[in-house]
Amino acid sequence: MEIAAYVITGICSLFALVNAYYSANKQYYKELSFKTLASLAFIATGIFALLSNRAAIGVYGLFILLGGVLGVMGDLFLGVDSLFGDAKEAFFVRVWGVVCFLLGHVSYAVAMLTAFEFKLYLIPVIFVMPVIYVAVGLTKTKIFDNKAQGSFMTLYFASLGLGVTAAINAAIVTGGSAISVMMLLASVLFVISDSVLGFTAFSNKRVIPTSVKAWVVPVTYYAAQLLYMMTMLVF
Repeated sequence: MEIAAYVITGICSLFALVNAYYSANKQYYKELSFKTLASLAFIATGIFALLSNRAAIGVYGLFILLGGVLGVMGDLFLGVDSLFGDAKEAFFVRVWGVVCFLLGHVSYAVAMLTAFEFKLYLIPVIFVMPVIYVAVGLTKTKIFDNKAQGSFMTLYFASLGLGVTAAINAAIVTGGSAISVMMLLASVLFVISDSVLGFTAFSNKRVIPTSVKAWVVPVTYYAAQLLYMMTMLVF
C-alpha cells in the first residue's frame, strides 16, 4: 500500500505538469482532462497512504481525506466555469468552487488541530493572511470594485490563515517533526496557489500574467494536496 502511495504521487505530479503545459498553451479540454486525472490521483494517494498506516485511521485521516474530496469538487467547479456562456453563471460556478476549497482548508486545519494541542497565543496569526489580502486587494491595487467579492475572498484567506496557523502550531508542539514540516510546506504552497488564483479569477484587473498563473497554480496546488495526503504515512 505504501509503495502504491508513492507511485501514484509520481503519476499525479506528472499529470499536474501536463495540466500546466496545456493550461499555458490554452488547450482547454486537454487541460481539464489532466486536471481531473491529477485530482483523482491525489485522492488515490490519500487512500493508499491511509490504508498503509492504521495510526492515521480516525479523526485525522477522515478530515484529511474530506479536505481532499472537497478540493476535487472545487477543481470540478473551477474547471467547468468556462463552459458557461453567461458571465454571471460562470461567476456563480466559480464561487461554488471557492466555497469547496474554503471548506477543504478548514477540514485540513481541523485535522491538524485535533492531532496537536493548540497554543492559544497563535490565534492572532490566523488573521495575518486576511489583513494582508485586504491591504493589497482593497486599498493599494483597487482590484475589487465589488465589496462583496472582496469580503468573500477575505473570508477565504482567513481559512488559509487558519491552515498556516495550525501547521505552525504542529511544528511548535512536535519540535519540527517531519509531519509538521510537511503540513507547513503544504499550507504555504496553498497560500501561493490561492493567492495567484484569487487575484486572477476574482479580480477586475489582470495583476498576474496568464502564463505565470498557468504554471504556478497547478504546480503549487497539487504539491500541497499531495503533501497533505502523504502526512498520513508518517502520522
